[in-house]
Amino acid sequence: MYLESLTPLSSQVGYGTLGLRGALGYEGKKVVVRGRTYSHAMSTHPPARLLFDLGRRFAGLRCQVALNDDAPANVSHADFTILADGRAVATAPYVAAGEKPRTLTADVSGARQLELVVSTNCWEFCHAVWLDPQLCETAMPDVDAGEKLLDCLQRVEIELPRNLPRARRAIVTIVSPGFEELLDDMLGSLVANGDCQDALPVIFGVEAGEECRRIAAKYDAVFIPCTKRAHINSTVKSVLYTAARVIDAEEFVCLDADMLVLGSLRPVFAALDACPPGTILACREANNFAFNNLDHALCSVYGGQSGDFARLLGAVNGEGAYPLAVNDGIFAGSRHALLALDGLIREWPHAPAWVDERRDIWWRNQFVFNLALARLHCGVELDPTYNVQLNSQDVEMSLAGGRIGASWRGRRARVLHFNGLGRHKYIESRGVFANTREPLTGRGDGDSYAAFLEALRAWAGRFGLDALAWSFYGTADALSARVRDPSTLPLFALLHYLIRANGCVKVLETGTARGVSAACLASAIAHCPAGRVVTFDPVDRPERAELWDALPREMKACLDFRQVGSLEGMNACLEKGESFDAALLDSLHTEEHVWAEFQLAAELVCPGGLILIHDVTTLHSTVEGALGRIERAGYGVVRLWTAERGIAEDDHLGLAVIENRQRESSSGSAGHPTARMSAEGANRGRARKTSLNESVTL
Repeated sequence: MYLESLTPLSSQVGYGTLGLRGALGYEGKKVVVRGRTYSHAMSTHPPARLLFDLGRRFAGLRCQVALNDDAPANVSHADFTILADGRAVATAPYVAAGEKPRTLTADVSGARQLELVVSTNCWEFCHAVWLDPQLCETAMPDVDAGEKLLDCLQRVEIELPRNLPRARRAIVTIVSPGFEELLDDMLGSLVANGDCQDALPVIFGVEAGEECRRIAAKYDAVFIPCTKRAHINSTVKSVLYTAARVIDAEEFVCLDADMLVLGSLRPVFAALDACPPGTILACREANNFAFNNLDHALCSVYGGQSGDFARLLGAVNGEGAYPLAVNDGIFAGSRHALLALDGLIREWPHAPAWVDERRDIWWRNQFVFNLALARLHCGVELDPTYNVQLNSQDVEMSLAGGRIGASWRGRRARVLHFNGLGRHKYIESRGVFANTREPLTGRGDGDSYAAFLEALRAWAGRFGLDALAWSFYGTADALSARVRDPSTLPLFALLHYLIRANGCVKVLETGTARGVSAACLASAIAHCPAGRVVTFDPVDRPERAELWDALPREMKACLDFRQVGSLEGMNACLEKGESFDAALLDSLHTEEHVWAEFQLAAELVCPGGLILIHDVTTLHSTVEGALGRIERAGYGVVRLWTAERGIAEDDHLGLAVIENRQRESSSGSAGHPTARMSAEGANRGRARKTSLNESVTL
């Protein structure tokens, strides 16, 4: 069915009205592209956004995009993007007026909502149109998991994986027979030095055997088998241009197997965040300015001639003068950018044959890559230290502090590329990482503490330091806060890692106050599917909601604020049969109240779980009396932040850590909890019925 048969949930266009069923949306004109009139077309002058409800009924969307014929050739251009539930699934950037329509094929399987977005930085005459947009209820044949997909230059046939893990970032490479040792060394150096533990490693294996699969398993990498469709040489690297059609990630770094990673790749990912969505980062060919433009490179190193531009592109729009000629040994881009790269190259029917014409020049795929960057106007030069090409460059190798390093032109090289004649250089530095039998691998669960700090700093920037008064950083007078080390806020770090390292999933807190400690606790358990922080306070403060709104979605989803006194709330948890792995008691700081909370916490928290009590050494506090009763009941109490020497982080508030397990008595058996506590005069039954309208205080 045609998409225009669905009524948009919302629509926005930058000029005129939304044009449907072939109408242009202004001046009574019709959609006409290259002389052809389209009866099924939607006109969306940017900035434009259409939102449709798919209700999970459809699997694919196929259409073409272009600028209408009433826009003079090359005077304007637009970027088209299709999103399924907010995630880019197809894109066509820099579609110029006069250019032939580009085809978009999008997988929308299971999507609730579909968005069509058009943007531009050249508003006049930007008459953007969607041609013959058709929805289908069965999967598109070239995107169906378990089927096979040709890469954009038809070098290999990719076996599409089932149940590929979704990741924000992916680091992708390719291997073919004879490159196994290089792959092992590159992945080992990536694990050791790349500083990208959160990125999903992916290997495209072209006619690869068991050794490649073994290496993939060694580094916890996803292995995607590929079958050759052409002679195996450097041109099979074009499978990396198709990575975004296969791998479910938002940002990509693609690199060759003949590389050594000697420095962090995080700045490359950070650069993507700082660039427009369609940007592709790459280093200059040969790390120099040997080529004036793309035409010069074509004739010098790719065995081509100027007429090849028209042969490959059809209509030429100055691509030969594009000044950035790059090496594709390492390149990086967003999902949006790589979908556009793949889609554009697929639009060039003569590209595969042109690549095959010169078997003696087996790197012609790289020119096609450069040509796509020129047509899309998306290339941004990456610092050359991220691809020092040893085919034409030399470095000084070193071993210092137990790490292999390389200096190039007085600078530290982050990535060495052993391409061409460089393959046999610095042999003594090869194999070092491959020889490591069990590397430290795995993506882990991410640095959620850093995400908490980012939200906290933004919140404190709005409310000031005093907003931390009722937290681990509060001053003894409860009126302000004191932070000695704002770079890491180690008091919160201790809380986060104590909970996380103890494997906690469900945590209870009394005394929510402004929600700072609860947010920190959420950062420690948000990676768990069942992670939950239940927190009690009879007073709801507006600052709490603003802080929690600033947290990442997965952290915010863990937080369960209950506006009730702590004893009443804990009794209700007992009655409902709730249980927890840890508790932070931080409401009223009196001996009787803390003792009552502890008795309830001892039943709510699992055996061996953590019970933390804050503000145990505050001036005029009587909490120490409760700690004494807890110790006499058979529990071990460790008091933190009480050292008489050192540099204090907290303002003499103190934290007690208690293992929820009673020590063995002198007779060799643990004393019964109720008997022990009753000996201290506690009446648990009465404590459960007590409902105090307590407020949080230090």
